[in-house]
Amino acid sequence: MAAALTGTSMMNVRAADMDNESELSGGSELDFTNVISVANLALIHQEGNLNQVDGRQYGLLNSLSVLQSGHRNILSVVQAGDENSVISRQQGDANIAGLIQVGFENSIYLDQLGFGNKAGITQYGIQNSASVNEIGFFHDVSIYQSGNGLHTAVTVKGASTKTIVTQID
Repeated sequence: MAAALTGTSMMNVRAADMDNESELSGGSELDFTNVISVANLALIHQEGNLNQVDGRQYGLLNSLSVLQSGHRNILSVVQAGDENSVISRQQGDANIAGLIQVGFENSIYLDQLGFGNKAGITQYGIQNSASVNEIGFFHDVSIYQSGNGLHTAVTVKGASTKTIVTQID
């Protein structure tokens, strides 16, 4: 009889935990769409071919670090907010990086090593910074910046490369 009472009381406790008066909300943290994200960190390491990173970060002090080793990998990043950063390296051939930042005090550091890699960087805002290092052949770099204090550094080691930098203040 004691076992039957214990089973019954446990079922009542579990039911009480699930009622509408419970301390836990029935919603999810994903329901908070109007909240600004702060200090998120994403570290991604991919090895192999045909991998893709599609990163989206909004808010303050966000950081995305990506290492892709292989061929025909794609890196696509959008960051909007203040003091965000992207640090990425692509090793291999025919890799593509597309990076967009909107906001203040943002920075991008990109290394591409191999053959036939492409990088496209767009930044809007004040005191943004972009640094691209490419080692190899047949690389294509395009950087567009708009705002104040525009800092761009491109280092290319190799042959048959194309670099376009446009800055508008």
